[in-house]
Amino acid sequence: MANFGRRTWDREEYAKLAKESRPLSHLEDLSEAQFQQLKLKYTNYEKLLQESTADADKRIITSALTSYKRGKQFGFYCELCNLTFKDTLQYIDHLNHKVHEIKFEQVFDEKLVIDTRDNEHVPISEFVNEYKSQVAAFAKNNGSFKATNRKPKKYIKVDVKKKEKDNETTDEVSDAMGFKSFGSTKRK
Repeated sequence: MANFGRRTWDREEYAKLAKESRPLSHLEDLSEAQFQQLKLKYTNYEKLLQESTADADKRIITSALTSYKRGKQFGFYCELCNLTFKDTLQYIDHLNHKVHEIKFEQVFDEKLVIDTRDNEHVPISEFVNEYKSQVAAFAKNNGSFKATNRKPKKYIKVDVKKKEKDNETTDEVSDAMGFKSFGSTKRK
């Protein structure tokens, strides 16, 4: 009598209905090669941001009331989530958001590996080697800063006799006018 009037749910039937009534994703018509290329694109954030900002100087980004729009429009487009962002900060925030991570896991059936390596875990020797190589590459590409930007120094000779003569004339004028110097209340 405790189950009277209660309906029993057939989970398999509802799972089958959910699969049939699911809207077609824009990613289902991709070939295997395109699918792998898309996966590679969203696992390398540096390359993704470089591609997105390659022609950033040609884009005019305006702020809108919503931070994203469905579908491909003008702005930064996420192919996995089918969203377009009008601002780079919103796009980066989306890439780091849980919604994007869940969508990645649904599409590729594996976890999105984000490089969580912190600078504290980098050995000092690796850091020093990387720093030296980057400085050497910069110096090679840009030349030596001191050699290219050095201006010749000009030495000015001061005639001591002339300076003393100028001081004498200013002392005579200041005595005649009743003050010793301009703008200072200190006495010599």
